Amino acid sequence: MGGGGERPLSDRSARHADATWLLGLFAVLFAFSLILHQLWWDGFEVLSAHFIVILAALWTTLRPTSVVRFLMMVAAEVVAVALDMPNVGSHTLLVLVSGACVLTYAGWTTLLTRRLPEAGALFEHVAPFLRVQLLLVYAAAAIAKMNTSFFDGDASCAASMSRQVAWFDPSLLDGSWRVAPAIWGTVLIEVALPVLLAVPRTRVLGLVVGGAFHTVLALAGNVPFSALALALYVAFLPTDAPARLRALAAERPGLGRWARRARHWGGSPAAFPLAVGCWLAGAVIFSFEPAVGGALISNGTRLFVVLVVLAAGILLTLCLAWRGGGGGGPRVYPPRSLRLGHPVFVVGILLLVANSLSPYLGLKTESTFTMFSNLHTEDGYWNHLFAPEAIRVFPYQDQLVTITDSNDRTLEERTRAGTRLVRFELDRYLRTHPGTSATYATTAAASETTQTTGSAAPSASPVLDRVMKFKDVRPPERGGC
Repeated sequence: MGGGGERPLSDRSARHADATWLLGLFAVLFAFSLILHQLWWDGFEVLSAHFIVILAALWTTLRPTSVVRFLMMVAAEVVAVALDMPNVGSHTLLVLVSGACVLTYAGWTTLLTRRLPEAGALFEHVAPFLRVQLLLVYAAAAIAKMNTSFFDGDASCAASMSRQVAWFDPSLLDGSWRVAPAIWGTVLIEVALPVLLAVPRTRVLGLVVGGAFHTVLALAGNVPFSALALALYVAFLPTDAPARLRALAAERPGLGRWARRARHWGGSPAAFPLAVGCWLAGAVIFSFEPAVGGALISNGTRLFVVLVVLAAGILLTLCLAWRGGGGGGPRVYPPRSLRLGHPVFVVGILLLVANSLSPYLGLKTESTFTMFSNLHTEDGYWNHLFAPEAIRVFPYQDQLVTITDSNDRTLEERTRAGTRLVRFELDRYLRTHPGTSATYATTAAASETTQTTGSAAPSASPVLDRVMKFKDVRPPERGGC
């Protein structure tokens, strides 16, 4: 590459190189999000399908522009999440659907062309899908927060989570002064983000606002989703950002040396065994002191997200503000950047829309992009400000139960302090835990009904047990999330 930021390549080749670089950046950040998710929830686990995901993620970070490695990582995550269904979070369900769509698209393209799509071409086709799905998640989260409980300072998730920003000493944020700003700030940001990111002229502002927002969320304890969102933000970068960064590196030799050293280390034959060895060593060491290990993981993952945001912000500022050697000028965005280019991506978005609508329609309430919203759509608990209860057309949320006695202590304790279970969720639990019996009372009647082994209501379909999960219904006066 010549000095002054000039491209020795044709425009088409340069665009392909930029897209390849963006796929590599997305692959690295996505791999880190999978690793952070595993650390946050299960630590240095090795005896599960998720360890295969960790191996694939580590392998991908060492050569992130490899389509084979990237697709193998996505496939490993899709299989691991599918095995966990329905006990998955909102962001992991998002990864399941989007990963399955990406694999389907890559497989279909390979069948047609008899070869895997190249890295740049794959990113150019997948990026609009990544953009639309994140906009949908933000919009769904914002709509879900339009309920009476979220705006109630005594019950709002925003009030309890904002206190956890100072996780090392929550008493620092005990004052009531933070409650109203946390509630209204969350709503305004989640309403603004899909608009800012959808419009090309305001995307950089959206990235800045979103980066700050997810930094706060990570500090408050939402590390996994924040890490995934940062990976998805790559799809919103100007397409010429890599070219600007390369040109900047050409005029700043220190940046170029750092990049070459990183590539050299990643290409070393010892890099992958060393990375896996570190993971296994962590599993062994932390098993001796799980409490200390948990604290280190909690602190370390939070700080890692903060460092990634700061590093990304500095690089973004440098490459977009740089004016030397012809590097200035308007930022470049692809035309029709929200246009889904393949039917499989349309199907994926429709599935995500259906998932977002599920609570309001009377279907499942878990992993539905409600994002700590205090939303209740169960019979007798409906609290949304604008969506009328009449749109709940399915009966799955109509009957709530309280466990009065059970030979399963975990089940019995779930309805302590006034919490209730959706009847479908109780039946699903009994179906999947043979030998469990329970005595429960419905909210509609004072009489108690004994539930014995094997007498749970049969499922209408095994598929429903795999995709339907309901949150426990806490009384409105109990705050927090």
